[in-house]
Amino acid sequence: VVRPVFFAPRSSDAFNPRLTLTYRANDRFNMRFSGYRAFRAPTLNELYRAFRVGDTLTQANEKLVAERLTGGEIGATWSPSEKIMTRLTGFWTETTNPITNFTVSITPTLITRQRRNLGRIRSRGIEAEADFNIAKYWSITAGYLLADATVRQAPQDPNLVGLWIPQVPRNQFTLQTSYSNPKYVTAAIQFRATGKQFDDDRNLFSLGSFTVIDATVSRPLNRYIEVFAAAQNLLNERFVVGRTPIETLGMPIMFRGGLRLSLGK
Repeated sequence: VVRPVFFAPRSSDAFNPRLTLTYRANDRFNMRFSGYRAFRAPTLNELYRAFRVGDTLTQANEKLVAERLTGGEIGATWSPSEKIMTRLTGFWTETTNPITNFTVSITPTLITRQRRNLGRIRSRGIEAEADFNIAKYWSITAGYLLADATVRQAPQDPNLVGLWIPQVPRNQFTLQTSYSNPKYVTAAIQFRATGKQFDDDRNLFSLGSFTVIDATVSRPLNRYIEVFAAAQNLLNERFVVGRTPIETLGMPIMFRGGLRLSLGK
C-alpha cells in the first residue's frame, strides 16, 4: 500500500549581485577583480530520496535550506610574447548552510549519514595556467590548482571545525601537449595528477593521490565526417574514487572510437 506524505510548501528569495573590474595596463598585461554572491537550492534527491552504497546509508532531509555563497577573486593575465600566455587567479569564498553528508552513527556493519546544513565552510587558494605555442601546430598547456577548503563553523559537531571538505583535493595539476593541424590530424596527450582527499565529513576515509594519462587523436575524412580514437587511463592506474568504507575504483584503461558528423556550414 502506497501512503502519500505531504510536505508544507516553502519559498525563499535570494539576491545574487556580481561586480567585475578589469584594468588593462597594456596589450600584454591586465588585472581583474570580482566579488559575487550566489545560492544553490537543495535538490529533490537531497530533500526526499535516501540511498545506500556499500555499508553507508545516506538519509534525505526535507528541512534543508539553500546554500549561500559569498566570494571574491583577483587575477592577472600576462603575455611576455606572442607564443606565451600566463594566468594567475587567487580566490576566496565562504558558504553558509552548505549541504553535507553528516555522519550520524558508525557501527561495524552500517554507517548512517544524513544530508544536513552545516554551519559555514571556506575555500581559498590559487589557480595558475600557462599556454605555450612552441611551434606552428604544437602547443603545451599546464595548470595548477591549490584549494584550501575547510570547515569553519559546525554547530552540530564542533569536532568538524578545521577538517577538509569531503572530495576536495588540496592540489591538482594538469599538463597537456597537443598537435593540431585541422587539415590532417589533431592529437593530444594529457597528464592529470590529483592530491589526497577524503570521502567523509570526519576525514576518516582517505582516497589518496593518483595520476592519470589520457590521449586522443582525430582526423577529418571530408567536410562533414571526422574519425576519432581516444584512450583513458593509459597506464591502467588503480585509484580509489570512493570509500563507503568499501572502495570504489576509478575507470581502468579504456579505449573508444567513432565518427563525428557535422551538419553545420
